[in-house]
Amino acid sequence: MEKQYQITEREPRHFSGRTAVLASIAGVVIGGPLLALMGISFLATVTLLLVASPLFLIFSPVLFGAACVLALAVIGFVAAGAMAVAGVSAVAWVVRLFTSRIAVQSNGGAGGVSDKLIEGRDEEEVGKDWAGYIQQNPHENVLINRG
Repeated sequence: MEKQYQITEREPRHFSGRTAVLASIAGVVIGGPLLALMGISFLATVTLLLVASPLFLIFSPVLFGAACVLALAVIGFVAAGAMAVAGVSAVAWVVRLFTSRIAVQSNGGAGGVSDKLIEGRDEEEVGKDWAGYIQQNPHENVLINRG
């Protein structure tokens, strides 16, 4: 069973004159002190700004130096934190490397750190490779400054 809902327009509510007067009085009673506090706060802010402006001009070299020292101190703390994170991650990497090496060796299998090293090619082989490259592409290997 479906319920059908009709959208009906409500008539606007009409307030009596007495309700409007009471609402206005309540608004003045609540809003008046808030408006007065806002004015006092604004007046105090402007007064302090007028008093502090000449002091800022007089002490600006000291304030600028203090701001620079504070900025350098913050940069130092950030750098120290970054180095601490890098150090902890390096120590964790080494610990993880050695624990995996111990685990592999305890299992009896090869594949430790020393087995992961790739044997480098001899210098003679590298020299032969370069010699072959130079012989194949002589026009690209022009030395401008020999001296």
